[in-house]
Amino acid sequence: MKQTFLRSTTSDNLILQGLLSEPDILTGNLILHVHGMAGNFYENRFVDAMTKVYTEKGYSFLSINTRGHDFIADFSVAGDKEEYKRIGNFREVFEDCVLDIAAWVDTAEKRGYKNIILQGHSLGSVKVVYYQAKKNDKRIKKLVLASPPDMIGLTEADKNHKNNFMLAKKMVTEGKGDEILPTVLWDWSYLSAKTYVDFGTRDKPIDIFNTYDKARPSLLSKIKLPTFAFFGSNDDAAILPKTEALQVIKSKATNCPRFDTTIIEGAPHSYFGHEEDVADTVIKWLVS
Repeated sequence: MKQTFLRSTTSDNLILQGLLSEPDILTGNLILHVHGMAGNFYENRFVDAMTKVYTEKGYSFLSINTRGHDFIADFSVAGDKEEYKRIGNFREVFEDCVLDIAAWVDTAEKRGYKNIILQGHSLGSVKVVYYQAKKNDKRIKKLVLASPPDMIGLTEADKNHKNNFMLAKKMVTEGKGDEILPTVLWDWSYLSAKTYVDFGTRDKPIDIFNTYDKARPSLLSKIKLPTFAFFGSNDDAAILPKTEALQVIKSKATNCPRFDTTIIEGAPHSYFGHEEDVADTVIKWLVS
């Protein structure tokens, strides 16, 4: 196996980082992994297991950073002078994920990959669906959705949501949208007022896995690729029972030629302690 640290530049000149792992014999197949909310290309331990399992089966594995990595992050800006832009998850604009993923798909293609599987974990799974629904990228052959969250439903379920949402909208109106809210979402996530509104408003682009309303349409209907979606049985990214949530998501993917689902028993949202299970589960689906 060969590993290469990569940088990729988006169309708006942000420089992102990633790690490419390639098998000894290249097959032209690549799995491009998009991290979850405030994550990064190396944090989750399942990345290690996937690197091993995927490359053993002949798949290259590219784990990437997006502009939403970590809570607060400084990004180098491409150009002749040293310049940085402060973003990270706390100032993330969801729709910008298209710029990030497009840059990495282009990078992969330049390295000879034209058979690309987009894999996303948590918020990353929302991003890969949004990207493909918007771009209909012919280089993408399949989607893998690990722990696809109902972002709006989860945000609305937070005990402080109503107060946070009112405050966030007030701050945006006052021109303070880039400032961090004084309270955190789910007792964990630090968000700016503008990002909170973006992540917590129904019918916003992020509202794709909208299981809170089974009849509500979704951009999933624009996906025309084989897709695999799953949760861990101890996952906290679903607002419905896991099997029911997967069935609702599948019902909205009306144009997928194949949409398979499963539950990984005992696994939490991070798949901690079940890293090899999740890697084996994905690769078995890919080669089936």
